Amino acid sequence: MHKIVVVTPAGRKRYLELLKGYILDNDFVSEWHLWDNCRHKSDRDYIESVARDHAKIRIVRLDHTDGTNKSVNLFYKFAADEDKFYFKLDDDIVYIQPGTFERLYEFAVATKDRYIWWSPLVINNPICSWIIKHQSKLHIAPALSAQASDSIGWRSPYFAHDLHLVFLEILRRNQLSLLDVGTIEISASRFSINFIGFFGTDVKSDIGLFCPPLVDDEDWISAVLPMKLKRYGALVGDRVVSHFSFYTQERYMVKSQILKNYYQLSPRSAKLYKDEFSKADKIKSWQSFLRALLVQRLLVGPKPKTPLVTFKAGTTHG
Repeated sequence: MHKIVVVTPAGRKRYLELLKGYILDNDFVSEWHLWDNCRHKSDRDYIESVARDHAKIRIVRLDHTDGTNKSVNLFYKFAADEDKFYFKLDDDIVYIQPGTFERLYEFAVATKDRYIWWSPLVINNPICSWIIKHQSKLHIAPALSAQASDSIGWRSPYFAHDLHLVFLEILRRNQLSLLDVGTIEISASRFSINFIGFFGTDVKSDIGLFCPPLVDDEDWISAVLPMKLKRYGALVGDRVVSHFSFYTQERYMVKSQILKNYYQLSPRSAKLYKDEFSKADKIKSWQSFLRALLVQRLLVGPKPKTPLVTFKAGTTHG
């Protein structure tokens, strides 16, 4: 039995306050490593405060990180202990189905010679959305491509909103079986690694191969590395987690009630929810304001008049 360690490039308080309930209350997880890739002092102060309060949490730091994805690949050298199995989670994972860590680890041990990484079905992940469209009991109206940068699955905040809304209703009905897509092999394709598991031994055996400096860690680990090793990725589709948003979606999503609804699902986190978490982030620079505005105007487009995600006809209501 390996020691189970969760690692999260951190971090944003509004999401970590919710995620920490799923990690800290799970006895299967031994440690939670927060990779300090904070952009703002307030976020760094926050992760330091939660680390002081919880022995399970350890902060991992490097010099000269800049808060972008370009810094994340430098942290993988800290996920190389041979006796550990690691789960890398984005900080904005807002729901984890009970038993997900256990199920993925068990499947990984049984299939470690065939696969290099393992993921549950992720709500608001472009490849997973494409699979949901074709393999589940949900009806997704727009055409989606099997690409991580799909113009709807990755860009559209309206699609993300409608998908989350239907998923929250599935949870209310206790009908996660509607999303069971089975096990699917992912090969020769970039996959958004919002929630993946991997063995520390695979990192230690050749850190230069697992995630070289200067590469895009997501593209390399999900597509290039499996091709080189002939060990591919496995989507374990009978377990489901939810990813809140990509940067192309966040400005719209944080103004909705979706995040508040996820907080209300978590016994630990519901009482921690503050109204300011449902408001847009305070603009901290003209650059971030202009970036958000350009994303909204150039990439997103107008809001659709009808829901983009619904239940298929004949789906039984709870």
